[in-house]
Amino acid sequence: MLSRRLLTDSYYDLYAGRYVLAHGIPRVNVVTVTARGAPWIDQQWLAQAAFYAAWAAGGYRALALASAALVTAGYAIWAALMARRGVPPARAFAWTAVAFSLSLGSTGIRAQSFGFLFFPAALWLATEADGTRPPRARDWLLVPVLVLWANAHGSVLSGAGVAALCGAVRAARLLARRRPGAGLAHAALGAASAGSVLCTPYGAGVLGYYRSLIADPVLARYVAEWARPSATGPLGVALYALAAADLLAVVLAWRRRARPDPLLCCAAAALLGLALASFRGVPWFGFGGSLLAADTLARAGAGQRAPDLAGAFRAGVAGALAGTATLAAGMVAAQPAGAFMAGEPLRAIAVAAGLADREPGRLVLADWSAAPMLWLHPAMFGRVGFDPRLEQYAPAQVAAFASFLLDRGAWQRVTRGYDIIVLSRPAYPQLARALAGSPGWRVAYRDRNGVVFARRGT
Repeated sequence: MLSRRLLTDSYYDLYAGRYVLAHGIPRVNVVTVTARGAPWIDQQWLAQAAFYAAWAAGGYRALALASAALVTAGYAIWAALMARRGVPPARAFAWTAVAFSLSLGSTGIRAQSFGFLFFPAALWLATEADGTRPPRARDWLLVPVLVLWANAHGSVLSGAGVAALCGAVRAARLLARRRPGAGLAHAALGAASAGSVLCTPYGAGVLGYYRSLIADPVLARYVAEWARPSATGPLGVALYALAAADLLAVVLAWRRRARPDPLLCCAAAALLGLALASFRGVPWFGFGGSLLAADTLARAGAGQRAPDLAGAFRAGVAGALAGTATLAAGMVAAQPAGAFMAGEPLRAIAVAAGLADREPGRLVLADWSAAPMLWLHPAMFGRVGFDPRLEQYAPAQVAAFASFLLDRGAWQRVTRGYDIIVLSRPAYPQLARALAGSPGWRVAYRDRNGVVFARRGT
């Protein structure tokens, strides 16, 4: 369902990808009024360029299908990894479904789709290396995978961190066994994995981008994705349930004198910590936690014959999955182009852009509708107050923008210098009423999706 609607991040990826392909890697912010002239670290430029290229080739349908294909391919790799580690097919399917359940709400059309492809590939390579000898040539494929990921989405921090942890654990075990050559080689692979996050056009400058995202308490306060998952919410319940399943699997294996893979234990523990800190980490624990539980239970049941599935049953399941995928792809392909933007205040955005075009000095302050405005009306570059790239702004600026949207008494100060305001009516009705009652503003356009305010005299 998420692949049939454009999100705020979808529009951002599209207009940023268009900019990258037209002007090259961005260095200085030219998009918004608030951050004009500030450094622009576009860490996910590769994903954005790929998404824009998909749109240019086949419109919104091709974009949606490309995003869905990335996510699907990632979970296919995940199921194959479980099967490779000896997890029976039926259980591998079930644990893959568990992993997917923790990503619900995170699989929309956005650069993060590349993370769903790269994470299982990187974890496969990171956990498959032989810990009794130096890394083989194929083990070093982990580094280019991480480098590609580092230019596609910030979730590379989770993958690179797990890969570096695996290298450190292997190195420590080998050094303890007095095999310094092999230990140092694995330490080098871990270090290269950690260093892969710097392999972007911005070099070490990308660390400032990550710091601005991770260390900003304002984001956690106002943006749900950066908040801690609630133990009572559906996703929080699924998170804690998987953590409990991991613990139960480890205890069961221990009682049966089967030892869980220490690398998987370390990886799952690290990913659980990230998931407990922020919603954005939950999908990655879905991968790590499900692999630990499935692999550990398979070890605990070693020597016990798993129920053998008849060939006809396997073929039926495969056919049902293929049919479902084909049906879903067909539904996306058959969807009218306009349906991908259903619910957006498109007419209000067009009216606001038209008002701004009449006089080049007019500036626009918009809620999250700024993202579709910048995509649909490129001339608005440099004339919009904020866009979704909250890491571009100081914490005080983000807090002021949030205060404006929530109508907490500071909107008059935030609107200073702007001549046009665009709001999505269903999202911020309280602010819309406050502006409508203000003597300094008039309603220039209104429909059920959006409203445009213009300063009196504009």
